[in-house]
Amino acid sequence: MEKSYNYKETEQNWYEIWVKNDLFKANNKSEVIPFSMVLPPPNVTGSLHMGHALTFTIPDIINRRKIMQGFNTLWLPGVDHAGIATQMVVEKYLKQEKGLTKEDLGREKFLKFIWDWKNESEKQIIKQIDKLGLSLDWTRMKFTLDDDMKKVVVKVFVQLYKEGKIYQGTYMVNRCPSCKTVLSDLEVDHKEIHSKLYYIKYPLKNKLNSFVVVATTRPETMLGDIAVAVNPEDDRYKNIIGEELILPLTNRVIKIIGDKQVDKDFGTGAVKITPAHDPNDYDIALRHNLESVTVIDHNAKMTGPVQEKFIGLNRFECREEVIKDLKKLNLIEKEENYIHNVGHCHRCETMIEPDISKQWFLKTSEIAEPAIEVVEKNKVVFIPDKWKKVYFNWMFNIKDWCISRQLWWGHRIPAYYCSKCGEIMVEEERPEKCSNCISTEISQDEDVLDTWFSSALWPFSTLGWNVNSEDFKTYYPTSIMATGFDIIFFWVARMIMMGVHFTGEVPFREVLINGLIRDGKGQKMSKTKNNAIDPLDVIDKFGSDALRFTLAIQAVPGMDISFSMNRIKGYKTFANKIWNASRYVIMNLRGDEDFDIDFEKTTDTDKWILNFLNNIIEKVNDLMDNYRTNEAADLIYHFFWHEYCDWYLEFAKNDIDNIDTRKVLKFTLFRLLQLLHPFMPFITEEIYQKIKIGKDFLIQTKFPSFSSKMVFIDEYKDIELLKKIIMETRKTRTENRIDPNKKIDIYLKSESEKERKIISNLLIYFDFLTKSIKTEIKDDFSNLPKGFRGICLGWEILLPFSNNGDRLEELKRLKKEFDKVKNQIKKLRENLSNKDFVTKAPESIVSDFKKNLQVFIDKKEKIQKTISDLS
Repeated sequence: MEKSYNYKETEQNWYEIWVKNDLFKANNKSEVIPFSMVLPPPNVTGSLHMGHALTFTIPDIINRRKIMQGFNTLWLPGVDHAGIATQMVVEKYLKQEKGLTKEDLGREKFLKFIWDWKNESEKQIIKQIDKLGLSLDWTRMKFTLDDDMKKVVVKVFVQLYKEGKIYQGTYMVNRCPSCKTVLSDLEVDHKEIHSKLYYIKYPLKNKLNSFVVVATTRPETMLGDIAVAVNPEDDRYKNIIGEELILPLTNRVIKIIGDKQVDKDFGTGAVKITPAHDPNDYDIALRHNLESVTVIDHNAKMTGPVQEKFIGLNRFECREEVIKDLKKLNLIEKEENYIHNVGHCHRCETMIEPDISKQWFLKTSEIAEPAIEVVEKNKVVFIPDKWKKVYFNWMFNIKDWCISRQLWWGHRIPAYYCSKCGEIMVEEERPEKCSNCISTEISQDEDVLDTWFSSALWPFSTLGWNVNSEDFKTYYPTSIMATGFDIIFFWVARMIMMGVHFTGEVPFREVLINGLIRDGKGQKMSKTKNNAIDPLDVIDKFGSDALRFTLAIQAVPGMDISFSMNRIKGYKTFANKIWNASRYVIMNLRGDEDFDIDFEKTTDTDKWILNFLNNIIEKVNDLMDNYRTNEAADLIYHFFWHEYCDWYLEFAKNDIDNIDTRKVLKFTLFRLLQLLHPFMPFITEEIYQKIKIGKDFLIQTKFPSFSSKMVFIDEYKDIELLKKIIMETRKTRTENRIDPNKKIDIYLKSESEKERKIISNLLIYFDFLTKSIKTEIKDDFSNLPKGFRGICLGWEILLPFSNNGDRLEELKRLKKEFDKVKNQIKKLRENLSNKDFVTKAPESIVSDFKKNLQVFIDKKEKIQKTISDLS
């Protein structure tokens, strides 16, 4: 092995070798228990970000362990066409780089351009996935717009339509003027904004100089008012319900209507009704059978029956002009600062515009019921469990889903219109003629489906549900879906609804929710905030294993991660530690070591590490079975560094000529490489190749499990005692500034005959690790030279002074320690003499106080005796 670990060299070729050797390839003919996952498909909008690295690393850790446990695993990769997001990015690129719009190219050429874009983006995504080392079966790669995926989407749409669950209707929807498409409610983020509340006077038609004052934040929409509504129980207005008003700036006449939905306490209690541009007004207009007047078009510009000077202005420009005109007419009573929540596009953050539009909708209430039931009955389990409440909260209040989008990139809606008679035909194949009038003038709906529609089918569409493929029969339902909490509604809930409805089975049995990656300031990482980090940059600087381990050890299920380069730097150091420790072990092997260990010939320190490792293996398996990968990573990290390296490798230096110790060295290193492999696949594979036993690759070896043959409880306890005495001795040396390289005589004392016997058999390790010339265990220190004292678990440690100055310093330290112990005794006695404390405190607490009191009394007596001896 090279002296220094070169992660770039190590991580360069292994992934290609693994893939070429079909280490991740699933076998749908196998009779072994299956374990399957589908990769949450990244959008083809560009490269991956750190959020993807987290979302992909955790399931990769799970999958690699399952492979090593012998499951018939499938982790299916794919990418998502991401309709609105991809079209936005590509349109922006065309405008900035080529000065073109999609209309300049036309639908066919524009789609060809996006396909080319998708192909390049996909290459970049795959490159990043390769660098992360994900154990995906690339022979089953899917794209949401692949032909077989299209067939599933069309089949599902047509079936839902024929079941009466998909319908077309004209309703109030959310429209993004920038993306130029409607949005579902989930795609709208409500943000708090500071604006103005304008009080506008509407003149009564038949009463001179009489007005009804309405309050609004959107004066530009008044040009589309068709009424003013008041609460019929409002004494201020109930006598004028039915009267007419002159709508300012239009000279149209509108009526005052009564509606119980009106909030008497908002503004003046009278509200303008603009059905075409406000969802609440739309509902009121439907109840009162009122028409609507559209004055804002799909681009958020003024249109319709308004003054010529307003036409073509954007909504905010028009607002300023309307306010100016109203002020000239003295129709603004007052303005107030006002804070309220306004819907914004989830993608581009543009303020959305309510819009009455004919769209396609999916009735969700019926398909939501079975999806609620499977979670209630724990057929789908959320991890952590708290996210189940979030799921239910949305599912119990679910609304119909607007599934059509005014885009070109996506799954085109399989609805066909007869130009002659207007017949609508929804079919899997394009009809040659009209089913009603036999005309051949047939055109397809221009809209595409919401991206989340095809994404909702991902677990079963990718497995060949529509043809009942072997993959579908073997791997569906999938085992677990690992994803972020921010898309529980967008994706998880919809996958469960669609999966249960079309397959009769849940799409996955568990949902592992991870948090978001945040920067040092706690902000979510995103390209728009300019704080996104490319995983490839991090891998180039620190290595893939360091990045993976950093994400894994911080990934508390459901909790956000604060991303820090310093932490990655720390785990890069851990990779170096693994390399150096492994190199030490391998350099000390002599080629005659197998795993046939004769436990009778192993040392107590060998048995200690085997017992300790056995317990770690048991705990790691328990943690990973419960998806607490962060705790498993932490456990392995501390064991490897602080027990294996800091202690066992040091112990073993004394026994390196013992072949069974060398066997233990090799065996424990092998087991640790296995435990680490799911987290750090590259470095562990590289090292495994140096000690390869049986299998060609580490992932082909069986993941460790608890072994009853490696239980050595007594030896474990003995070495733990030895460690504590060594640590206290080292501490005593350090506190008294004894040169760490200076060898000295050391004396030990214990009242326990059993422990004296144990430690006397282990003095070879004690001497080596404490730099002792000779260590003697004594019954009494009174006849020995004066020295520095240490106390540990009933053991006293004496390090003889080299001069009188040392004695005086030690006396000073002991007197300080004596005063400290005396104060602790005083506090404990005060508590135990307090009747309220003794009667009200739990019995276990009182018992602990009594035990601690006795410990401190004994300690005080020993310190007092030592002071007397030194004086």
